[in-house]
Amino acid sequence: MTVAKVLRRISAGLLFLALLMGLGCMHLKQVSPAPGPQNLYQPQDGPALARLFAPAFLIHGWDRAYNRIGRPVASRDAQGFEQIVMDPARPAIYWRAVPFKTARGSYTGLLYRVHFPETPVSLIPFFIGAGRNMGLFVLVVLDGTQRPVLVATLGTCGCYTSLTPTSHTPAWAYPDGWQNRPMELYGETLPGRLDYGGGQKPRLVVEVRPGEHRIMGLGVEPAARLAEPRLYRAHGAPLLPADDLRRLPLEGGTTSLFYEDGMLKGHVKGAWKPWETIFIGWWCLDGVVGMDKAYGVGGNPLYTSLQPWYRLSSDMNDLPGFLRFWGWRF
Repeated sequence: MTVAKVLRRISAGLLFLALLMGLGCMHLKQVSPAPGPQNLYQPQDGPALARLFAPAFLIHGWDRAYNRIGRPVASRDAQGFEQIVMDPARPAIYWRAVPFKTARGSYTGLLYRVHFPETPVSLIPFFIGAGRNMGLFVLVVLDGTQRPVLVATLGTCGCYTSLTPTSHTPAWAYPDGWQNRPMELYGETLPGRLDYGGGQKPRLVVEVRPGEHRIMGLGVEPAARLAEPRLYRAHGAPLLPADDLRRLPLEGGTTSLFYEDGMLKGHVKGAWKPWETIFIGWWCLDGVVGMDKAYGVGGNPLYTSLQPWYRLSSDMNDLPGFLRFWGWRF
C-alpha cells in the first residue's frame, strides 16, 4: 500500500470519528415544555445545611418514565443474578459534604447526585451516552461563611463538566481571562454567573434535557416562586445520605449500587455505555469510559477530561486539584 493511500485512509478515519463525535453532541435544540405547570423535583427533609443549598430539578418529557429521577432498587432476575434499576416512582437526591482546605481558606463541597432509569438508544439525534442507570452530579462549594461561591455540574461519569461562579465569588478566584457571559458546552448554553443575592431563600434550579439527561440550564429562583402551583408541579425528593447507595436492601441483606471489588470497582452496576466504549474508549484509553462512578474511590479517578494525560489532575475526587485544573484559585 502506498503512503498516499495510507494517508487517505487515516484522513477518512479521522473524518468519520469527527462526524461521530459531532453526532454525539447533537440533540433536539428546541425543548417545548408541555402546557401548564412544569414538573419540578423539590428537595425534602435532610439536614438543614444540605437542604438549604440542594438544587431543585426541572424535568422535561415527564410523560416518559426514563426522564424522571429514580431511586436504586436491587433485586434478582429469573436466573438469580443481581440487578439494579432506578425506580421513578420513588425519587431521591443523594448528598454528601466534602470539607477541604486550600492556601486561601476552608471550604465545604456539598455534592448532590441523582440517577435516571436510562438514556434510550437514539440514532437521530445520536445519543452516544445511551445506557442505563446514568446520573448527574451538582456540586455547591461553600466558603468559610457558608456562602455558595461556585456551582459545578457534570455527569456521574465525569462528562460535560461546567463550573459557574456566583454573586459571592471573590474576584481573585476567577480563572485567567474569564469573561462573565454565557458558556457554550457541547451544544448547551449555561449562564456565566448565578445570582444568589436576590429574593428570599434562593434555590438553585437545574434544568434537565429529556432523553440525554444533560444539564441544559441553571438558575437561582426564590423559594416562593418555585412553590407557585400555576408555574410548577412539585414532586418531593427526599435528601438521603450518599452512603445509603452502598446499602440497598436485597433479600434480607444489602448490596451496593457500585461494584466494590474487581476491575470495575467504584463503577455503577448496570451503567455501561456501549457506544462510548466503541467510539471513545480506544483513544482515551478507557474501555469503560462513560460508565458512571462512585465518589471518593481510590484508584478509580472521577476524571473530568477525556485526555489520558489529565486523568489524575482533573479528578474530582480531589476537590482542590479539580478546581485548580479548571483554573479556579480558591
